[in-house]
Amino acid sequence: MPSSQLIIVNYNAGDWLARALDSVAKFAPGCAVSVVDNASSDNSIELAQARHSQNTIEWILNPDNRGFAAANNQVLAKLDTEFAILMNPDCELSESTLPALYAAFEAHPKMGMASGLILNEDGSTQTTCRRTFPTPWSALVRMLQLHRLFPKHPAFADFDQAAALNASSEFACVDAISGAFMMVRRTALQEVGLLDEDYFMHCEDLDWCKRFELAGWQIGSVPSAVVTHAKGVSSKSRPIAVLWSLHKGMLRFFDKFYRTDYAWPIRYTVKLGVLVSFVGRAVLSWWRR
Repeated sequence: MPSSQLIIVNYNAGDWLARALDSVAKFAPGCAVSVVDNASSDNSIELAQARHSQNTIEWILNPDNRGFAAANNQVLAKLDTEFAILMNPDCELSESTLPALYAAFEAHPKMGMASGLILNEDGSTQTTCRRTFPTPWSALVRMLQLHRLFPKHPAFADFDQAAALNASSEFACVDAISGAFMMVRRTALQEVGLLDEDYFMHCEDLDWCKRFELAGWQIGSVPSAVVTHAKGVSSKSRPIAVLWSLHKGMLRFFDKFYRTDYAWPIRYTVKLGVLVSFVGRAVLSWWRR
């Protein structure tokens, strides 16, 4: 089995971090494991360390919250295994996850990054595990939720594409996958570079996928590699900040990759739409709380 470094970036994940490590111990016993904690204020690290005191785990305890990209890069920068596995603390592996991914990498030598079928706790599919790259228009559609108002109109199609996926679906090369769980080939990483730390949280996975594509590497979606993701466990304590990171990240993504492709009226309309979306969703989040 290829050598792999598994990285979990933790922030207030509660007992989910210990559960994630339970699944790693069971289904990825040969992986090197690093947990990078971004100054959690709960007892997630203590719970996980107590349950996994007999396991060889590197614990990196940051004095402040450095964000998802920077925390992963602390381990990726010194990677010496064939693969890196980025896994959220609210994820659980299954028996099929790593064998299916390793087989896909062996079958596709130009595949630089891949993910599997990511399921919610109730067994439904997370639509973000197979995506197309957002354009300014599709992002505006998404931010204003127009895809929900006109679900069958192709002009308002969402860029999340995994709704119909299941474990028997076929392998596909796609634009982008979810940062909740991804496996990366080291030779591709060495060419493309680390995660962009100017993204604090959200959209750094899209950015990375785009850079892999521009460098000529394929992005794989392997539905037979099943992962469960509770989604949002670390975000519950700061929903407004997480929403702002998402919208700010989307603006950075467009400025970085599409600035020269669209005239300024389109770019500023998209920016206005993103800001309107943030305000609306922030107010809704505040009201629900």
